[in-house]
This record gives sequence, structure tokens and C-alpha cells, in this order.
Amino acid sequence: MTTQKHIVIFSHGFGVEKDSLGLFTDIAKMLSSHNIESIMFDYNEINPETKEVFVKPFSEQTKILQSVIDKTCEKNPNSIIDIVAHSQGSIMVAQAKLQGIRKVISMSPFFHTDIHAVLERQKKFSASQIDFNGTSRRVRSDGTVSVVPSSYWQERFTTDIYTLYNDLALHVELTIIRAGEDKIMEGPDLLKIFNTYIISVHGDHDFKQENRKSLISVIEAVISNSRSK
Repeated sequence: MTTQKHIVIFSHGFGVEKDSLGLFTDIAKMLSSHNIESIMFDYNEINPETKEVFVKPFSEQTKILQSVIDKTCEKNPNSIIDIVAHSQGSIMVAQAKLQGIRKVISMSPFFHTDIHAVLERQKKFSASQIDFNGTSRRVRSDGTVSVVPSSYWQERFTTDIYTLYNDLALHVELTIIRAGEDKIMEGPDLLKIFNTYIISVHGDHDFKQENRKSLISVIEAVISNSRSK
């Protein structure tokens, strides 16, 4: 009996590289033990010399994801294909056409589209320069600088997050993994999201240190459940 090929596409969040600061790398190690292939890619353009990360608006990022999905499905007919997204990476998944995708796992999904909440959060980053009508420069804790165009902010502030996630759940099996001690995505009303499996796991927004093991165990269970289409 031939084993059906299984692939997981990863969708990273704001201002980071394709491995999501090592989070996706750790998950991929678990997947490889089950003979599941991992696909990672970058949404952003990166200048390693200046440590600048050039962020694209949601629509451009979604086109990148769509291309990855389409090529993966075309090259791997009759395969099981899932998507694992983190934070803002969940937005692109919800905006893409997911024909050929079996299920989506969204970790610490993104909700911050209110301009006042964003302004309040940016006050914590004194070295950053935020200009919603021009180019913003967000200095991050890892020493990189996210360079953000006004087109990004315009799309972010006009995105209806709850409608996106609810529409997504109507087309694929959606699991949201909520970080219990998430200080970045505080306050989302998950009761507004329907037809979705919601699991709470201890951890911060990136599920660091010992909490990452618990997260990976949950993902392993969700991915392994109902392997066949």
C-alpha cells in the first residue's frame, strides 16, 4: 500500500524571516519524524548587512502565499497539504484561495487592526519611527529593523479580521491555538469565530522555552488526526 505524501506549508508573521525565529524549525523537526515535508518561504525582502526587513502590504504577501500553494499543489497531486500559520501569517492564509488544502492551524492568530490600539502599542518602542502616511521603521528586540510602507498600514486598518477567519473556517478545517499568556495579541473575542477548533496552550506569543514542547505536541495531534482526505 502506497503512503500518501503529506506536506505542511508554513506562513510566518510580521517582520521575521521564514523560520519565524526558530519556531517553524522546531515544528518541522517533529513533522519530519512522521515523514511530513515542510515548506518555508519569506514574505519580506531582507538586507542582511543593514538588518532591515522590508514589509509588504497584506495583498502582496497573499500573492506570495498563493503562488506557493499553487506550485505545491501542482507538483504534488493527490497529496495531503496543510498550512501552519503564526500570528500575522494567518491573515494571508485567510485571504488566499485554499483549493487543495486540507486543514489550517493558526498559532497566536493576528487581530490588531484598530489604529488606536496600534498607536498605543508603538509607544513602547521609543527607538521606532511610526508614520502611517509614510515609511515607518520599527526597531525590534532582535536588532532587526522592520521598514513598513504606508500601503501596509492602509490595508491593515481596513481588514475585517473576524469575517476573514469565519470565511476561512467555512472552506477548510481550522484550528486556532491560543497562547494563554500572550501579551501581544491580548483581548481577541474568540466567541466571534465559528466552526473552528480553539485550543489554549500555556505560552507567550511565540511559545518560547518549555511551552514550545506542549505546542508541538498539540500540533502533532491535530496534524496526525484524519491523515487521509
